Amino acid sequence: MRLRLVVVTAFVAMAVVPAFFAYSTGVLPGPTQASAESSRAPAGVAHPVASLPWPKEALGLATTGTAVLWEQRNPSPAVAGLWSYDVRTQATERVLGRTATGKAAGFPGASGDLIAWAAWAGRRGDGPPRIEAFDSSTTRRWTVAQTGRDPVVAGESVLWIEDDAAGSDDAIRGSNSLTDEEYSTTADGSVRDIAAWGSWAAWIAGPGKTGAVWAGSYHSGAANRLAAAGSAVAIDRDRVLWSAPRGRHSTVVVSWDRHSSRSTVLCRVVGSVSSLSLSRRYAAWVTARDKTGPQVWAYDFDAGRAFTVSAGSSRQASPVIVAGTVYWADDRSGYWELYARSLR
Repeated sequence: MRLRLVVVTAFVAMAVVPAFFAYSTGVLPGPTQASAESSRAPAGVAHPVASLPWPKEALGLATTGTAVLWEQRNPSPAVAGLWSYDVRTQATERVLGRTATGKAAGFPGASGDLIAWAAWAGRRGDGPPRIEAFDSSTTRRWTVAQTGRDPVVAGESVLWIEDDAAGSDDAIRGSNSLTDEEYSTTADGSVRDIAAWGSWAAWIAGPGKTGAVWAGSYHSGAANRLAAAGSAVAIDRDRVLWSAPRGRHSTVVVSWDRHSSRSTVLCRVVGSVSSLSLSRRYAAWVTARDKTGPQVWAYDFDAGRAFTVSAGSSRQASPVIVAGTVYWADDRSGYWELYARSLR
């Protein structure tokens, strides 16, 4: 019996020790922190919930917390305009018609009853767009600003990016829909992405393809630089999330705790990351790789792992998270549809 134990122990050591030595010395690659093959996704089946009559290229989704919103650009007046999918009733309806939305830029922002978007009064692309808003509870619709782009909504406030005419530093401006209070913060360079929650905003700004990551109160205009380089940003009550390139072929997703002011690298993925979305437990984004089309990924903060939401060769875009379910645009059927998958 003792001889058998010695033989088994020697066999295990022969198998384990060389592997341990190889990993520790870098001879063999170690396990990655966020691998679609090694990270097992939670239960849930991806399925279509609504049609998205979009053009060939994806537009954008937004969420109010109970509904998913999008703009449609179908030539038919019956389907053009701003539409919503109610996650509770599973009903799809047109919120505003084409004449009310104008020729929108295709990326609405929303929070609660307040919806905002950028639109042109005349021909699409002719000059700078305006910032428009709509209150679904009072049905009030108004022009927030005569120029601006990429609006986001935080509570009762609408924030947007105002391009600098000289091509230098953009400005982040805002307006409270109830008090008419106005906000303004000058960014360090061109703003590439913006997110807002409560009285805070986070953005990416800089002169190159990536920019520095900034966050702060848009009420006071005070802001702190969180990182030197980032490509996308998201924010909620507790954290700021951003993606940052690491080398030529990979990206890290970083979380900054708003209470402790500490940052943590959540995961590293192969490819570039865009379209970050954030909720209390989950984050979602699009990972684009050379060998595959853009795919939606998710991160579970409780489990501490990242995973692909739906494998396949289709194009996936613009994920948003509502009540533990991720929604995104998918063209696996040959046309764009709104897909959903429960992350719980």
